[in-house]
Amino acid sequence: MSDESRQNFLNRLRIQKDLEKFTAGALARHGNVEDTVARIAALERRDQDFVYAWVELIARSNHELAAHFIGRVAGAFDKMERSGVEDWVDQAMTTFDNRGLGFAIEALENVDDFAREYASRHVRCGFDDASGFLRHFVRGLGGRELRVISDQSTFTDTESLYLPDVVNLYPEPEQNFTIYKLTAVHLWAQTWYGTWRYQVVEQLIRQFDDEHPMAIFNRLECIRLEACIARDFPGLSREFRLFGSVGEAGDALWDEWRHRASRLAERDASAADSLALVEAFGELPLPPLRPFEGDMFAGRVRQALFARIEREKSAFQRAMQELRDQDDRGEGGGDDAQKQLVEVEMQDEAGAGGEDVNFQLTIDGEVTSIPEHMKDLMGSIMQDFGEIPDDHLEPLERGEYSDALLPQKGDVDGDDDPDLNDAGSFSYREWDCVRQRFREGFCTLRELSVPPGDEGFVTATLDKHRGLLKSIKRSFEAVLGESRLQRRQSDGDDIDLDALVEAFADVAQGREMSEYLYTRYRNQERNIAVMFMVDMSGSTLGWVNDAEREALVLLCEALEMLGDRYAIFGFSGRTNKRCEVYRIKDFEESYSSAVRQRISGIRPKAYTRMGVAIRHLGQLLQRTQARTKLLITLSDGRPEDYGGYKGKYGIEDTRHALLELKQGGIHSFCVTIDNEAQEYLPHMYGPANFAVIDEVEKLPYKVADIYRRLTT
Repeated sequence: MSDESRQNFLNRLRIQKDLEKFTAGALARHGNVEDTVARIAALERRDQDFVYAWVELIARSNHELAAHFIGRVAGAFDKMERSGVEDWVDQAMTTFDNRGLGFAIEALENVDDFAREYASRHVRCGFDDASGFLRHFVRGLGGRELRVISDQSTFTDTESLYLPDVVNLYPEPEQNFTIYKLTAVHLWAQTWYGTWRYQVVEQLIRQFDDEHPMAIFNRLECIRLEACIARDFPGLSREFRLFGSVGEAGDALWDEWRHRASRLAERDASAADSLALVEAFGELPLPPLRPFEGDMFAGRVRQALFARIEREKSAFQRAMQELRDQDDRGEGGGDDAQKQLVEVEMQDEAGAGGEDVNFQLTIDGEVTSIPEHMKDLMGSIMQDFGEIPDDHLEPLERGEYSDALLPQKGDVDGDDDPDLNDAGSFSYREWDCVRQRFREGFCTLRELSVPPGDEGFVTATLDKHRGLLKSIKRSFEAVLGESRLQRRQSDGDDIDLDALVEAFADVAQGREMSEYLYTRYRNQERNIAVMFMVDMSGSTLGWVNDAEREALVLLCEALEMLGDRYAIFGFSGRTNKRCEVYRIKDFEESYSSAVRQRISGIRPKAYTRMGVAIRHLGQLLQRTQARTKLLITLSDGRPEDYGGYKGKYGIEDTRHALLELKQGGIHSFCVTIDNEAQEYLPHMYGPANFAVIDEVEKLPYKVADIYRRLTT
């Protein structure tokens, strides 16, 4: 063997040995090791060093991912220069951080697609290139403030416009930039022209439970929005037509749909008209979406919509209260300020879409000037309802209301950390299932109080469920009636024959007779502490929130008989920096008027980050002295929040939090109305530690029945 051959052999042996060390043996499972090593050995020395540096970095996160990188990196160098290879592996690592191992491996395997995309980057338009302009452009179109965010899917949740990371459909960057602009306009039009009105969203979710009707509704709305934009923005409409072709067959399908749905081109057409046509178009083939048209996710819209409705309702009522107070001060004050007649008239409404509307506000028949910030708020409420609902005009319930209860503008990942020295702020870890480790101090949680509501809700609930409450109390009285026979007592209800026989035997043998000759029944002593954890996410708005409050009222009334220690806390939040629990009743607090008012004041807030709430409330429960400790969760859906806290990530963090409670001797149980709960609750709580209620009206009775069974 020549010196050169020997050196090459030793070099390849060194490379193989080092790479196997980095991948912990995973390399052998992914193809021919010798061929892979030979291809890497053929690279220039600086490229080999590049491979070594990256494989060591990747291996710190995942050996399997490092092995996939090694198997494909030589091919990547065949197709791209080193900067392109670096972008390729950097994209894979970003995917791993955000979406997990499977998607990251897929990103590495798609090296050919990446190389083609990389070669054409000089003609593409990236999100970063367009986002600055789009934010200002969308703001200029009107309506509520909308964030512009990059995402894998193209859609709007009515709070943000989600656009692709890159547009590379046309040979000129200016053309791709135009697609970005038209996509943003189309998504904005959904919010402005009433696609996602409250009534439409509720009917969509209630009536259609699969993807095909939603796809039909999407295309019908495209036709309606196309007509709206043509009326109001003729210049943009020309650009839509210029970039709207999807081939001869696709264009013919669109023409047929426009002809059949000609009603949607009329000025007074609304999203409700599109909804009414869905079934009629069920058998027609779907025309392909144009480059600027995205997907529709009614569930995401509903979550954002409900969180915003309650937030804006509170803000509107506060603004109205300020106007009432000003009017009251002008007239000398008095208690009649809460009784003023308030009316809102909408003037110059051009149609059923989202066109500009002028508002006229009258208080006790006198026209009142509307502040600018209030006009913006009213415009946003109009986009959701098409009117200002009557309940928004009701006086604000006075109490301990705090702006901290509302998600703040700009609450997204990257916000500055709140001051953990503030009273009621806590820091908790979170389980990262992707990297299989805890993210220490990742979540910031605040403990707040629910603003008092109208105690009349409690009175109405007790009146509405009189019969049910009697039934619950009878079942709880039976629990109290369960007693145990105690023998050898100094006094009691009956003679203990066994003790009496032994006493006579003692006397016969000359010993002193025992005085413990009686039996008596004594009620079993209960030593239980229960924490009720109530979902206050935006998705509980409406009948779910009412059912939760009614269930808590009936449960509290019945629990007063048992004497069990119990606490009630709500939970919600928005990102890991804005987690919140809401105190409704402490363990030490009696079921007082203040507690009843807080139960009445429970309102939907934001999202459902469950893990941090479980850890915090579990700590409160641990501090309570009791033989049996129980955490009961009332919820309407799975864990979900901004920042990737959804799907497997949210479920696994919640499961780990529950396991931590179990190790501390706390038993957990979940009551939910989510019909899909069978998919995730057995994994989180265990196969026997949850109950799914198919009708929300049954919640008050079921919660009491479940509590009785769990604690006896």
